[in-house]
Amino acid sequence: MDISQLQTFIRVSTYGSFTKAGEESFISGTAVMKQINRLENELNLKLFVRTATGTKLTAEGQKFLPYIQQILSLLDTAIDETRKVGLSGQGIITVGTSILHPADPFMEIWKKITAQMSDFQIRIVQLQEDLRSSNREYAMLGKQCDLIVGTFDNTTLKQSFRAFPLGQYNFGIAVRSDNPLAKLSQITFKDLKNQTLISVPLGISEKNDQLRQTIATDFPEINISETNGRYDMNTFNQAVEENVALITLTPWKRIHPNLVSIPLETDVTVPYGILTTKFPGSNVEKFLLEFSKIYKSLNS
Repeated sequence: MDISQLQTFIRVSTYGSFTKAGEESFISGTAVMKQINRLENELNLKLFVRTATGTKLTAEGQKFLPYIQQILSLLDTAIDETRKVGLSGQGIITVGTSILHPADPFMEIWKKITAQMSDFQIRIVQLQEDLRSSNREYAMLGKQCDLIVGTFDNTTLKQSFRAFPLGQYNFGIAVRSDNPLAKLSQITFKDLKNQTLISVPLGISEKNDQLRQTIATDFPEINISETNGRYDMNTFNQAVEENVALITLTPWKRIHPNLVSIPLETDVTVPYGILTTKFPGSNVEKFLLEFSKIYKSLNS
């Protein structure tokens, strides 16, 4: 029996489904089921009743649940307290950064308020993409880092994330520098007629889905080329190699030296902010509480 099995047990009890618990953990429902089966075998207990519509705790499972919640809470406390040792009273907050999720928007704010938050120290962590996860860097929250700056919507917040809003990113269209569209100061969907346009699949981003709906309804002549999931560097390389257009966002303007990003004429924007797990630990909770108070005072 290991910690991941216990965490999975709590998720299944919370969501009543192997599939939904798997989405929260960025693994398949089958993998979740195997973890629970193994846990039940090791404990010689029947924790869940399996039905066609989901799962339900047995009497044994209901008795087991509060003890496991207490154990994991105690473990979180132990980790938090241990990390404080030798830090000269400063709370260390790790901020993840990557090409697609740059920490710059947060760091610009931090420079202005660091003197007011002297109890905390920021440590930047370079994130490695988890190519097995549909959410990549998001999957690193709580594992490799405490915070990242990223986009969010209702879909994101239904998963294991919380968001502190910082602003709105704008959509753009990225094309190779020698593409005729690169000469435009602003681009419209009409300009993209009979062009190939790279996009993430439907269902990944609510805001991107809104653009896709406009294209499907009003500009069916645009040929959509869907990626396998969220963007990675191969997506930008594909746009260059095939000389096709790509839906992009504000922080990705300079992601590839051979691509030019042109603002897209649309009212649709994408909210971005500081993302954490739903239960980031007491140190991060304290940091976010202080940060939010100071940030709001700066913008009031």
